[in-house]
Amino acid sequence: MDHHNSRKIAFSGIYIALLLGIGYALAYVPNIELVTALIFCAGVLMGYKQGLIVGLIGEFLFSALNPMGSGLLFPPMLLAQLLAMAFVAFSGALLRRFILNASPGLRASLITGGSGFLVTFLFDVLVSAAYPVSAGFPLRETGITIFAGLAFSIIHLISNTLVFMTLVPLICQQVYRAIPFFADYFPVMSITGNNDAD
Repeated sequence: MDHHNSRKIAFSGIYIALLLGIGYALAYVPNIELVTALIFCAGVLMGYKQGLIVGLIGEFLFSALNPMGSGLLFPPMLLAQLLAMAFVAFSGALLRRFILNASPGLRASLITGGSGFLVTFLFDVLVSAAYPVSAGFPLRETGITIFAGLAFSIIHLISNTLVFMTLVPLICQQVYRAIPFFADYFPVMSITGNNDAD
């Protein structure tokens, strides 16, 4: 294995460990989590391919080993979580050039906060739909179940929107500048420059 791939694996492993540590630290706090934001940041910092790999592995381990109940006990929910987090990582990669170059302000806050709301909403919808869809519920009952689940997700939606508005751009920019690995292996041009190298 060459040095390039070794460093990618090492930094990806460190990032996944950080994701799991922070995720489990908040596991007993209802509807408050940073896993979604960290997987989004993985997409921002590492681009589509590596961000997706880190996001899927991180979410799988977080769900499978969760002290509140393993996702392995209910595969449809685990699949829903993985699909949602794949979209989260993809969204981060899609917005990486904007986020890494964004100046603080209303426009940046609205875009990152809106992104946080949308990816969190998608996650909650997919997870709420996992049981009724897998159990063969009719469409109407499935919709009712999803709506009822979302009623309990208001705090989750609000907290993630605030995290994305205030912390995600700052953390991504500071980490990208402070750790040369990300700029060396997953470079992103300035907004006025060419397309991403990743």
